[in-house]
Amino acid sequence: MSACFGGILSHRTCYSTRRMIISRRKTTTSSTSAGELLRIAVVGGGAAGLSSALHLAPLVSAGKVAAPIDVYDCPATLQSDSDGTPKRDIGVGIWSTALDPFFRSDRTSHQVVGQEMTSHGNWLGEVGYRTPNGAWLMKSHLPTSREEMVAKNMPGLLFLREIDMLMALEKAVHWEQQIGTIRLHRDGNKTRTTGLQEDCNLPWSTRLRLDKDGRLSDRDYHLIIAADGTHSILRQKYGGHHRTRAVGALSTTMELPQDTHAGPAVTWHDSNQQHAVGIQDRNYTVFRGNSPLTGADLGPEGSTSFQTWGVDRSMRFATVPMHYRGVAMKEEEKQVWFVTINDEEITSEPDPILRRDKILDAFRDWHDPIGRIIEATPPNEILMTRAIAHRHAVGPVTDFNTVLKQTTGKRPPSAGEGACLLFTGDACMTIDPILAQGFTFGMEGAYMLHDAVEKSCVPCPADALLGFDPSLLRDNVKGRHDGRLRRLICLLQATELVQALGQPNGGTLMGKLNTNIIRPLTRLTPNFIKAPIFDAVLKYALNYSGKQSLR
Repeated sequence: MSACFGGILSHRTCYSTRRMIISRRKTTTSSTSAGELLRIAVVGGGAAGLSSALHLAPLVSAGKVAAPIDVYDCPATLQSDSDGTPKRDIGVGIWSTALDPFFRSDRTSHQVVGQEMTSHGNWLGEVGYRTPNGAWLMKSHLPTSREEMVAKNMPGLLFLREIDMLMALEKAVHWEQQIGTIRLHRDGNKTRTTGLQEDCNLPWSTRLRLDKDGRLSDRDYHLIIAADGTHSILRQKYGGHHRTRAVGALSTTMELPQDTHAGPAVTWHDSNQQHAVGIQDRNYTVFRGNSPLTGADLGPEGSTSFQTWGVDRSMRFATVPMHYRGVAMKEEEKQVWFVTINDEEITSEPDPILRRDKILDAFRDWHDPIGRIIEATPPNEILMTRAIAHRHAVGPVTDFNTVLKQTTGKRPPSAGEGACLLFTGDACMTIDPILAQGFTFGMEGAYMLHDAVEKSCVPCPADALLGFDPSLLRDNVKGRHDGRLRRLICLLQATELVQALGQPNGGTLMGKLNTNIIRPLTRLTPNFIKAPIFDAVLKYALNYSGKQSLR
């Protein structure tokens, strides 16, 4: 372990003292805007939250945003989630579209992210889809280097442990902390955000409410970025009052109710808003595990990642070979797998050994090496999660004080609209794992914040005391959200297409047609025809233009 940064960085990212000094000189804050600068808080210290802070940090160095950007996170340590459970060694996928902004940047903290993640993971190469009897529906080759990505005009998929991904972001944030651009608040429940101050008299800002006692944050913030996950408290309280996008790429418009009576708008909370921010059950359970089997153990196709799709009960199996650095930085290999199934007998079984046996029994007729991979996994290390998803993507709250007036019957004593609140990552909308884009979508959205904020950091024509334009900020965050919706629509449509073709419902006419005609025809079609189609679907799902730029 290196002594750099108090022993936090590994030896692979130990930068010389001279380079640190040069970088600090480059990032020294020098004000470029007259008046009060934009103050930003990020709620949530996961991938979306830390990425948001890292992409906004250069604006602090440029003197366009007030120092520091405050990140409020609940876990007492990086190694635990908000509920106290340890971070998982389970593998996660990140598409290169989320990492490209870090790779292109010459900022040291951004280089830390790129180098740490790639050194602790592997780019997937051979991928494909199969039927339960083992027949290949399709195979493709993803780029395994950045040079190949450019040459093929195709994004790559990096696979690494969740803990290694978060550690890379954490190390980068630590570097920013040393120069004062980011401040991380992480002290268990003391830094848990439970809401916003709803009686603030400041025109364009408000404070966070922390802990169960509602203690106020020391600073007030003009822009609050909610990156606090699927069960976001800020989403539940303040989201869903404006345009939303439904799962399945269907558009729904929801406006504030017209009733302006003095009392609380009970009907609003009981209907539109709760539906807009609500969570729905996906009718299946996900089991995940790390199997100790290596590619050599699995045979000739051991290095190929694949998904196998059943017909009923939402049955699906997927596995990915993951290479990572374990104890003493020794390279290790495991097969990261997941199973989806809708079976109450399995999910209600409390004994881990018996539960694994029931999973094996459900998939006993499926092709090799599915049974071997599951059986080799220690039963107490198999994670079980009920699949849930948001009904809608939630847009930014740009009229916070008006929302409070409508939902509580009382407007804060302020002449402005209060703070601007936007949602990113899973707080905006959860993503189905079919195309491995959950973390990617959140990290891409974090990058797009940079431009939206930077364009707003100009002197306000209506108030000479402000170094940013509140109206322009609201327009820009709405524009960012519209851009994310376009990206989300591509992903949802591609996901629906892949799921409809890959996992038909055997009891329906379409399911029978898919099972008896479409699947056999797909198997018979030469792969040199199918692979380009699959690649095109992946590009469409990522809204990938080939320019490797989100701006």
